[in-house]
Order: sequence, then structure tokens, then C-alpha cells
Amino acid sequence: MASGSCACRYITYTTSNPPNYLVNCHCTTCRKQAGAPYQSWAVFPSDDIKWTTKPTEWRATETATRSFCPRCGSILTMKLDRDLTSIDVAAGTLDDGKTLIPLPGHHIFLQEKASWYKVPEDGAKRWDEWGDYHKW
Repeated sequence: MASGSCACRYITYTTSNPPNYLVNCHCTTCRKQAGAPYQSWAVFPSDDIKWTTKPTEWRATETATRSFCPRCGSILTMKLDRDLTSIDVAAGTLDDGKTLIPLPGHHIFLQEKASWYKVPEDGAKRWDEWGDYHKW
């Protein structure tokens, strides 16, 4: 089981399973949204997330819808148009200690990586762009 919330706890969620995997996305949209060198996403089956309050959705790009808390602004999810069976949950919103969180297995969109950030040698697979990433 996993659980989490936005920063103000207005929106909380639970799942019946831990995330399938964790991915660190270095694309420009994720970096700007997170205010950090990358955004970590925990990937769950879409129908496994149970919300106390639905987050506010917005169309971030031509390929995905993202969501956030309307009260505190915390980024909560990303849902890719090409994969409606999965939902990416911002890993920082997970309740640490209550959720079995896997180590990140992938660094994606490294061609858009912040020039000042050095990706660690952590054993995670690396992908420069979208097409490469979806070959695994």
C-alpha cells in the first residue's frame, strides 16, 4: 500500500500497491514544474489511486495532463496520453516510511538536463529522449 498528500494535506491519496517503478525526468517542463534539476515520478496503475479530493488538472504539453493542489500548488500527477493505464505520481508527495518506494530505475530526457547538474552513477538506465525511453 502507498499513501501521500500535497504539502497542505488538502489532497490525500492511497493505493493498494507500492509504485511499479520510479523514474527521474530531466525534461524542461518537469524541471520548471519541480523547481529542481529533475522530477521523480512514482508510476502506479491508473485505477489504483483513490483520492480524498481530486486534484486540479491542466494540460502541460501536447502529450500529457498534469495535476496540482489548488490550495498549496503542490504538483501531484502526470498522465501521458499514450498510456492511460498508468499514472505518474510526484514521488515527493509519497508518505515516506509508510510506502515501499523503489530506487529510481531510469533517468529520462537527459538531452534537456540542466547544464549545471551532474547525474549520479546510480546504476539507473539513461535515456536522452522520448523515443529511446519507450524502447525498454
